[in-house]
Amino acid sequence: MKQLSTWVRQPTTIAGISALFGTLVALALQQMGWAEAVPLLTGAAISMILPDNTAAKQQAVTVAADIVQQVTGQQGASK
Repeated sequence: MKQLSTWVRQPTTIAGISALFGTLVALALQQMGWAEAVPLLTGAAISMILPDNTAAKQQAVTVAADIVQQVTGQQGASK
């Protein structure tokens, strides 16, 4: 149960559930057709399936900052 709770609290899962719910409501109200809904449903499913990896995002930001500082010739990137 703890794993399910952790999964549901991830930002990507919340966004996926919101997109899924909104798309299904739009389909039910006939505000969009299946041609428009399929990409949204696919994106919602992917965002719910893939785990949130905030640590990888922070590492990518740090690496990018280091590269920019090295390219511009500044010393002492991020220590």
